[in-house]
Amino acid sequence: MAWPTGASPYGIGVRDAVVRGVGPRSTDGVIRVWYPAHVPSSLAARRYFDGPDELQIMTRGLGWLLSARGVRALGGWRTRGHTNAPPAAGRLPVVFFSHGFTGFVGQNTHLCERLAAAGYLVISIAYPEAAASICAPDGSSNVMSAAQRRRLVGDQFARAMVRLLRARSIDAENRAISEVTAVDTLARENDRWSVHLTAMLDALVPIDQRRARVDTATAAILDAGDWSRVALMGMSFGGSTSANVAHLDERARAAINLDGMQQGDILLGQDIRVPLLVMSSAGSMLPSGRVVNDLHYESRRTATGRVQRVLVADAGHYAFSDLVAFGARRTRGLLDLGTVDPERMLTLVADTVTAFLGDALEPGGDSGTDETEVSP
Repeated sequence: MAWPTGASPYGIGVRDAVVRGVGPRSTDGVIRVWYPAHVPSSLAARRYFDGPDELQIMTRGLGWLLSARGVRALGGWRTRGHTNAPPAAGRLPVVFFSHGFTGFVGQNTHLCERLAAAGYLVISIAYPEAAASICAPDGSSNVMSAAQRRRLVGDQFARAMVRLLRARSIDAENRAISEVTAVDTLARENDRWSVHLTAMLDALVPIDQRRARVDTATAAILDAGDWSRVALMGMSFGGSTSANVAHLDERARAAINLDGMQQGDILLGQDIRVPLLVMSSAGSMLPSGRVVNDLHYESRRTATGRVQRVLVADAGHYAFSDLVAFGARRTRGLLDLGTVDPERMLTLVADTVTAFLGDALEPGGDSGTDETEVSP
């Protein structure tokens, strides 16, 4: 697999590290960092799962979704990143990426590489007990169990979702969305993710903290960041978490939600504090034709001018991850990728995100309000 990439004066470096003190296990603090780099000609680009340990651990965690053979095929992709390449100097805007429930730190490698090539420092966070697999640099690992994968889907969740999908009026949809925000399992998980993301901000934004909490080589990479320009970005549950935390935490200047159904009621009928890009799939559309997040982020659609909404009508949920480029027609159907062309989807997401961040993280920047439907 050789995926599309934009022209850039930078090479791309990749480093895995552990942020100490965010949990009792080293796997609790795992991050992956992409950054602009000076890449020696002798340094080969890394594979998607780099080395036998990561491949084995990801096979255990993702085998239920892709099969062991599928995970090996995915792991063999050659990326554009280079492990531990020397960082380029600069004052780089910082983007925190949050994967989805049962996702993993590298699930949006293409997007993170594109941002690094455009001059961003990107930090992907592994969420304990919510990532399919976590592989720490010291060799320790954590693999999500089948019971943990099922923990969000209980009777209360099922009833609320059935009412939402069967709603035949705007009022009925509104009531059902309010019920979904009150589902106990989702509320507990939402709180847990928000706490973890906030703990990562606490550990990495202040210079004294990050130099005490990560190894020296990682600290040198992170010191190139402009920590006054921080954006929170995520896919699925991670996208919802990014919006929630960005609304409350003044260290965040912008947020991006890639097809995440917004959790909790903090942004239901409220104006989000920061510029927000929300990209949605066809599966997020309600019977009325509205998108499930249409009641979030802005209490009045033109109140703040801060929300950019993009509907990708031919994309399924996982199409907002690297999996959009994976598998033949039958596999693509099972993965809920939709009918979107893989190269077009990867490019669309990367271009849209890069343009949004270029506006939102500029001094005084604001993305403006723009509602767009993207069709085949």
